[in-house]
Amino acid sequence: MQLQNPLWAFALKFYSYSEVEECCLALQNEYGMSINRLLYAAWLATQHKLLDTAALQQSSAQHWQHEMTHPLRALRYRVRNRRTDEPVLDAFYVTMRKAELEAERIELAYLYALAQSWPEEVGSIELLMKENVKRLLAEDSTSADTELVPAGQRNLLASFCRYILIST
Repeated sequence: MQLQNPLWAFALKFYSYSEVEECCLALQNEYGMSINRLLYAAWLATQHKLLDTAALQQSSAQHWQHEMTHPLRALRYRVRNRRTDEPVLDAFYVTMRKAELEAERIELAYLYALAQSWPEEVGSIELLMKENVKRLLAEDSTSADTELVPAGQRNLLASFCRYILIST
């Protein structure tokens, strides 16, 4: 596993833009979308690759996310909510944030490795990103019809894509 990789560098760079961070957090908090998957879909487009959702579903990254990243985040949120009444938990909360970030880094390393065997596609980054996001939505949804995606989520996704494309 390669923890220092181009996907990790991409994620750090683009998530540091306040607009991207705001869109990602809103998509995560309001619609349950994965920030790592959003950044992965965008990075894949910059690599001229399409998201292979079948491979993703069976990947180590998927298992890691469900077994490690999500439980750590849920636990961190519980600690965050208790910090108000118990300020002594602040240091523990910071440690939890660091642990969650490291779990996300490992998840991105798995995602990076997964994409290495995928073929390059012909098309603009913009078209590939739209297709990758559409596939990501279909994977997360019980319906493959992305027209049923709430307007707020569509708007946030469009903003996310726009910010990435402007900055690429």
